[in-house]
Amino acid sequence: MTSARSSGLHSVDRRVDLSSRLRFLDAEGAKPAMRAAKLRSVEALEVRAGARLLDVGCGAGDDARALARLVGPQGRIDAIDVDPMMVAEAERRSVDEQLPVVFRVGDVYELDDADGTFDGGRAERTFLHLAEPARALAQMVRVVKPGGKVVVLDRDIETRTIDVPDRALTRRILNFWCDSFLGGWIGRRLPRLFREAGLADVRVEAVTVIDRDFAAFDAQYDVARILERAAAAGAIGAEDAARWLASLRDEAEAGSFFSSMTNFVVSGRRM
Repeated sequence: MTSARSSGLHSVDRRVDLSSRLRFLDAEGAKPAMRAAKLRSVEALEVRAGARLLDVGCGAGDDARALARLVGPQGRIDAIDVDPMMVAEAERRSVDEQLPVVFRVGDVYELDDADGTFDGGRAERTFLHLAEPARALAQMVRVVKPGGKVVVLDRDIETRTIDVPDRALTRRILNFWCDSFLGGWIGRRLPRLFREAGLADVRVEAVTVIDRDFAAFDAQYDVARILERAAAAGAIGAEDAARWLASLRDEAEAGSFFSSMTNFVVSGRRM
């Protein structure tokens, strides 16, 4: 985040250019299971016509635009992102649509909005990048009206599975991958954080995304780069990285590539 008090900033790798990050977001959002998870998060938000809603970590704005269509011309979506380039892209993608959505650069740790401004608030794949998720959630709760819903859709990175024969080495690689995120365990932490934030009627749903196409998976995640980072950090050796990647490619060539990741839709109502 932008504030000096926003410790740890976030774990988005800024060495990856914007176009690559957008391709990643678009590819992930297009997966059937992610579309289902998005739908469940919107249903949990209990969107109604004329509502004013907050979308935290809006990225390129696809979800904000979908919410804007639901609230209609009498409603409004306030969509924020910490990255000015993402906000600019969201505005670019929205220019031809007359929708009640306002995109702005914002810090979820220090929201500018008054208490009880919104009828509901939502965040997707944002909390896994936060150093202080409880502080962010408290801000979201603060700006939602009593009776309004707060919904977070996020993943638990340690639920990542990849089918490679060397189980011990795979665990080391996947644990490194998980720990490279500030909120690698956020999926399992969210229910407790919601209760600690004073939210009522806390509900949890799990949606697992499955990848079977290695070429598409590699184009999205750049497995070699992850392995290079793991080797540079001393989590694995360079020879281990090369051997594991070769084994993974062998599985893919045999038509046996398999990976999965579990996402959690967590919702609660402000008292």
